[in-house]
Amino acid sequence: MPAFLKGDPDVTASPQDLRALAVWYREFAERTQNPTIWEARIRTAEELETNAQALESRALQDAEGALA
Repeated sequence: MPAFLKGDPDVTASPQDLRALAVWYREFAERTQNPTIWEARIRTAEELETNAQALESRALQDAEGALA
């Protein structure tokens, strides 16, 4: 289990970690027959992908700021 899932406050997830977890949630969503659970898992996957994109954008802005 990745350290960021264990609640370690000193560890942050990388965008790759978040995307991998989003894939897992999408695959896990397909296993349920309950539409409410399916929707919640898909929503979680979308939130993880959004967070991954935000981390990448922030890293890009930091890198551009360092060059300026």
